[in-house]
Amino acid sequence: MSICQPAELLSPAGRPDALRAAVQNGADAVYIGEKSFSARKNAVNFTWDEIRSAAVYCHVRGVKLHLALNTLVSDAELHNIEKSAICAAESGVDAVIVQDIGAAEVIHAVCPELPIHASTQLTAYSEADVNYLYSRGFSRVVLSRELSCDEIAEISKNTDAELEAFVHGALCICFSGRCLMSSFIGGRSGNRGMCAQPCRRKYSCGGKSAFYLSPRDLCLAGRLEDMRNAGITSFKIEGRMKSPEYVAAVTSVYRRCIDSGMPPSQEDEKLLKEIFVRGDGFTEGYFSGFNTPDIMNYDISNDNITGSVDSGLIKQLRRTFIDGEDNKKIPVHGHIILKKGEKAAFTLSDNDGNTAAASGAIPEAAVNKPLSEADLKSRMAKLGGTPFYPENISAEADGGLVLPAAELNALRRECCDNLARLRGRIIPRKTFPFDFSYNNYAKRRRQKICAQVTTAEQFAAASGADIIIVPLALWEKVSHNEKCALLLPPVIQNSAAALEKALEINAPCGTYAPSLGTVKLLSGHGIDAIGDFGLNIYNSLSARICGNICKRITMSPELSLSEIEEISAHTPAETELLAYGSQCVMVSRACLIRGIRGKCGCAKPAVLKDRTGAEFTVFGDPETHLNTVFNSRPTFAADKLAQLRKSGAAALRLCFTTESGARTKEIIAMYKGNIPPVKPKSFTRGYLLGGK
Repeated sequence: MSICQPAELLSPAGRPDALRAAVQNGADAVYIGEKSFSARKNAVNFTWDEIRSAAVYCHVRGVKLHLALNTLVSDAELHNIEKSAICAAESGVDAVIVQDIGAAEVIHAVCPELPIHASTQLTAYSEADVNYLYSRGFSRVVLSRELSCDEIAEISKNTDAELEAFVHGALCICFSGRCLMSSFIGGRSGNRGMCAQPCRRKYSCGGKSAFYLSPRDLCLAGRLEDMRNAGITSFKIEGRMKSPEYVAAVTSVYRRCIDSGMPPSQEDEKLLKEIFVRGDGFTEGYFSGFNTPDIMNYDISNDNITGSVDSGLIKQLRRTFIDGEDNKKIPVHGHIILKKGEKAAFTLSDNDGNTAAASGAIPEAAVNKPLSEADLKSRMAKLGGTPFYPENISAEADGGLVLPAAELNALRRECCDNLARLRGRIIPRKTFPFDFSYNNYAKRRRQKICAQVTTAEQFAAASGADIIIVPLALWEKVSHNEKCALLLPPVIQNSAAALEKALEINAPCGTYAPSLGTVKLLSGHGIDAIGDFGLNIYNSLSARICGNICKRITMSPELSLSEIEEISAHTPAETELLAYGSQCVMVSRACLIRGIRGKCGCAKPAVLKDRTGAEFTVFGDPETHLNTVFNSRPTFAADKLAQLRKSGAAALRLCFTTESGARTKEIIAMYKGNIPPVKPKSFTRGYLLGGK
């Protein structure tokens, strides 16, 4: 069971002044990014010198600093992750936020003392996912934003991991870590920190146009107590691309809500809307259920973002982090001693066990009014302009002595500076070199052709494939045989019927699992688990880790054939790549088809058309209402069979969505080498031939 801890308010900072805004307005912790591996590469971000300074600034004021290293990492970049881990250990950060499991392995080995938090990009949406990540050394998991309060509570009851969740800011319509739309449309990968946000554009369907993929911004300021009761210990605000004024405003509102235990006031609600909101208001997302009607922003442009804050309010917000006055105060206990013939002495102690001391001039005999103990207490309690406030000041003083005010002020300042240095001191964590040596694994030369089908017609036409991948929804509708593998839905929640069925079926050619936790669960029941696209396997180390629990691993569709060749040689498991078909670019828990048609109609696909005329097919699951969006153009590489074989992949996946039975049979024959390849009128190579 997740251990109950005091609620933490975690604020974003994309640049140094935003960090000051977060701290001075009540954040308990701040998360930032460095310039190489941040999922917000377009933010200003921080140099390592700035990170070190930020750690000192935060620690003096009792605030933790989390560093985001939350992108997928290539083989060529793993050595740089090692360097980043060393820098993080030496810079005083309190935790790192990581998406890539290979990168996490490096960081944990380099600095075992450095806490690692699982990014929301790891798409943890079940207790199986959370517990697997916890077993891999992640002390905290940032939960998927698609979870309801009840689902969070169920996970919390069954894990020892700390749980963090977003409470405010931009929502993605796609499960985080599963979105490839920006990547496949324009080569700007969200998994690599460069999302172009195509979801915020207008799309048309059936003569109508709307912002079918653009959700409202999240606001859970009124549900913090519910979240706390559900097991969330860290409330996370989104916004590393936002202004410091935004950070100041939102942090201050959530600080007041946490401290009071009350929902936001009308004034606070007004401030949140004025500082930044998409469209006409906020949403509570999926917190109360999976299909909340107010989650989407169909009719209002993404450009219609309020930000007309009164200039006086902007000045007020800026004063909290520009003018130099510390609002973030640490309670201290002071003691002043004035003894005849001895130097004046002052000590300050905080509640964390730090004690600083300073000595000054020798007091003189008073000519007129001597200093009383009450006078000394009053004067030494003047800690304005410092990050401290006096919880208690005591004094010892011989009678008849005096010390000039300037000397007392200097004594007080020196002691405060000494205490600040103690609190902000950076004690580097121990680091160790990482062993990047890999075993080379011999691979069979013959590649299996795996046909992933959607319809019964395609299934019948796929008999020429070596393996037929059958979705769970189709399994009972076809005469499955020894060639069949089971394809689980792209998202499986806790206690899902899909998982129970998968355990009963135990398909002859294995079961495709959408997440690390599901892979581990299936393999623990003796089922041959195959890692699907959702694992985001992007480097040899991640592949090696997954290869220990998987029969076969599907490579990230954002990899080139040369990168796949390198990875295939270094994992004990077989590898698989997408060689044909429309790549799934989005998985959404919102029923997109309902927004398109005005009512739920998941049994029949819908088609969205963008401003260029590109068409994206949307499939819905009638049982779960999960919607999947597929790329407008199919990946095609049947004319590159020699290069596909050289990749070392044991299996080529051919994904069939809307193809006829005849076309399915034809494509399989091309990839088997039985007929000459014929290029489609419109297609993409994806990333296979090196395009990024």
